[in-house]
Amino acid sequence: MPASAPPPRISLPAASELRERAASLGRDLQLEGDPRERFFRAQRSALTSRLLPTFALVAIACGASAVWSAFEAGEAWRSVAMLQGATAVLLGVLSMGVVVARRSYVALVSLQIAGGLVLAVGCAYAAAWTGGTRGPYALALPFALSVVLLAAPTYAWVALTLLAAGAVATLVASGVQPATLTVLVVVAAGTAAFARARRRRTLSAFRKVERLAAALSRVKELQEQLVVVEKLEAMRVLVGGMAHELNNGLAVALASVDHARSEVAESSGPARGSLDRARAGLGRIRATLDRLRRFALSGEEQLGAADVGAMLDFALESAIGRARSGVAIERDYASDVGVVHCHVAALAEALFQISRNAIESMSKGGTVRATLRGTDAQVEVTVSDEGKGIPPERLARVFDPFFTRDGDTLTGGRLLSRAPGKSGLGLSAVYGLVAALGGRVEIQSELGRGTTVRLLLPRASEGQPTT
Repeated sequence: MPASAPPPRISLPAASELRERAASLGRDLQLEGDPRERFFRAQRSALTSRLLPTFALVAIACGASAVWSAFEAGEAWRSVAMLQGATAVLLGVLSMGVVVARRSYVALVSLQIAGGLVLAVGCAYAAAWTGGTRGPYALALPFALSVVLLAAPTYAWVALTLLAAGAVATLVASGVQPATLTVLVVVAAGTAAFARARRRRTLSAFRKVERLAAALSRVKELQEQLVVVEKLEAMRVLVGGMAHELNNGLAVALASVDHARSEVAESSGPARGSLDRARAGLGRIRATLDRLRRFALSGEEQLGAADVGAMLDFALESAIGRARSGVAIERDYASDVGVVHCHVAALAEALFQISRNAIESMSKGGTVRATLRGTDAQVEVTVSDEGKGIPPERLARVFDPFFTRDGDTLTGGRLLSRAPGKSGLGLSAVYGLVAALGGRVEIQSELGRGTTVRLLLPRASEGQPTT
């Protein structure tokens, strides 16, 4: 019987372990530099790894040939031995040059051409001094150049240049040698075609890798957005349920405290003061619950028509009225924006939160740029500041409730008590509104340059009128 499939399972490691694994995978998948730089870096690596052993092996072969020629009788053979020995030494020097020039693609190609020229001269004169086409070095030139050109990746023009140099060296050394020239022409055509085909395959493979890397990058970005959205949606459900249950108990507590206060209305003793403090504390709790319900949009508020331009103006003026001087506002509103059907009070709070964040991020003053654009389907609200910006590693957490800032720099995610006059929800309320309406929130930030928050609001929810 075939083995049954293993039952599905889920494994949830510690958050710190999971973050470290995700960061490690991200570093492994990250590509440095632009595509052109990455391509030439790969080419440099391939050329270095092929050219160095090729030069070394050909140098050893020339050295062995020099030793063999030294034992042959005759003045010509001694000259060939010296020539081959010099060729071996020059190739050894070029091998060391490959190590030095491994970071420069132009230098590596130049060394490849230089090595080919050294071989062309050495083999051409060795063939001329040992009998030409009938001597033992007759095929040394095309064979040596073929090894250099086929072993290491190169351009077709480099192959043609080196083989043309070999033909010139042959003509100078021993005159017209039809057989040698014919072999060189055949080798030139073959190596040029091979070099061209290999370069095409290299480019094709590189493009496939780039497309895969781009796809992985998009998947990673989408996964990060999905994690943030799933987390916030889960928090909205949890917060909505908790706020509803707590509100029921809070209503009973407030009614009881109000009844007790009415019983001791004429009293001014400690009991009256305690009841007043209890009533004030319960009021703060109710205000917090109202904000949490606003984040979860779990209230009974109906959709209404909102003039986004007027609401954005009011939010900016209200926010700048609470900030220090030195902040200017630039507005760029399209005249055909119209209205949006939404939770009006929630949108007003969201716009105020965005405006206040922008203004408070510029402790030394600056300019807030507000733009408003509209299409038949949606309205785009953009608020940009010139503040300190948000670190990239913390940008995804700015939607977390009670994720506070200290001196315009995120504190690291501790759930701190909110500052006086602040709800602690901030962009969480913005997300709750926009997500409930089927819109989108985009934040772009650069350290030292500022932050841009963009809201994309649909004209109307399904079934709602557009005017």
